[in-house]
Amino acid sequence: MIHVIPLLRPVPLFCAEHLARIASAHRWVLAVQLGTVFITLPALVIVLVGVL
Repeated sequence: MIHVIPLLRPVPLFCAEHLARIASAHRWVLAVQLGTVFITLPALVIVLVGVL
C-alpha cells in the first residue's frame, strides 16, 4: 500500500536500516522490538477484539 506513493517508497527501507543500526549497537533494543511485535501487539489485539 505504501509503495503506491512514490514519495513514501524509501521510508520502510530507511526505518529498517535505522533500526538495524540501533539494534547492532544495543542488543536490548532487539529484544524489546521482538517482544513488542510478537507478544504485546497480538495480545493487545486479542484483548481488544474480546472486549468489543
